[in-house]
Amino acid sequence: MVAKAVRQFSCACCNVCYIGETTGRFSTRVNEHLSSDKCSHVCKHLENSELCRRSCSKDRFEIIDYAATPFQLKLKESMHTNWEMPNLNFQVKHVNLTFTL
Repeated sequence: MVAKAVRQFSCACCNVCYIGETTGRFSTRVNEHLSSDKCSHVCKHLENSELCRRSCSKDRFEIIDYAATPFQLKLKESMHTNWEMPNLNFQVKHVNLTFTL
């Protein structure tokens, strides 16, 4: 079984960071960020700076949280994004949630 994880990327050169979630293999997603996913904010950042590209590797990614369900994963990603305010995360869509106790 593949874990649902929240991951963080920190650039070794300029200290920008990115937080994202994955339900797939962590190592596969890291490789996509570093090379093949041209829509990835991490990939775009590294393509725009040769110095950052040369100084970053797989060890710049880490798992910062886990979740049991996709819903919990989205919540945890959102919480970490709000806490850390990573510079490479660009909000493209959001859903307003209302909690009642």
